[in-house]
Amino acid sequence: MAGNRDIPVTEAALQHTRLQELVAPFADGELPREEKRAVEEHLRICGRCRCELALHRDLSRALAREPASAGLRRRIEAIGNRTAEVSGRTFPWNRRWAAVAMAALASMAVVGTALRVRRGGASRPMSEIPVLRDALADCRRAMTRNFPRKADLAAVAEGLQFPIRTLHGPGVELFSTWKTTLAGSPAAGLAYRWRGMVVVQYAVPNELLRQQPEVGQALSRHGFYSSSELGQGVVAVLKDDSGTLLIANAPPEELRRLIL
Repeated sequence: MAGNRDIPVTEAALQHTRLQELVAPFADGELPREEKRAVEEHLRICGRCRCELALHRDLSRALAREPASAGLRRRIEAIGNRTAEVSGRTFPWNRRWAAVAMAALASMAVVGTALRVRRGGASRPMSEIPVLRDALADCRRAMTRNFPRKADLAAVAEGLQFPIRTLHGPGVELFSTWKTTLAGSPAAGLAYRWRGMVVVQYAVPNELLRQQPEVGQALSRHGFYSSSELGQGVVAVLKDDSGTLLIANAPPEELRRLIL
């Protein structure tokens, strides 16, 4: 049986691999101008690499806040070394992702909640916050169906007791809307294209966000809630008479530019 080395690799795949290898040094600000520009262009069209970039930044922030012990750092280095040893048996982009993901998991085992952004957020996992749990599940369902409904703000707003504040800004394009329920409350879902990625917005009643564990406290203290787990960012704000949730494979600080 032929191994992976016998599988033809396209030039596009090789180019993707070369650029993906530059994501980590890009995140650390180590690339010269020309390579930095090439990675920036690639990130606009590659959601997979944006996820890796967000994961790398989350991990770097986590280790900066809670420095890993010498033992943990040796474990992370050992993971990378073991991954490199299989270079003849697996594709380089799989090696790259495995190293980053396993290093993140190793860190999570020690620092626990370190991969969640804490300013404006909290240590509680998003899966334990009802409105975020339901929003993430609904977002996955909508993406799986490839957002079958076209944008119709009048239809989606009908019957709701709160206004829908759509996103505006350079490059923001609304392309799908739908009605849903989050934490037992009516909500509206809106999907946008922005900078080569899909951003999903949920419009919900103000009071629903205030009632959520830790979200309400963050909104009172900072004016927003933000969290990031394994590359997926979530931001919540209160605006006028409605609450807004944003979800995307992007760092929360990038999402906040759309609404703050």
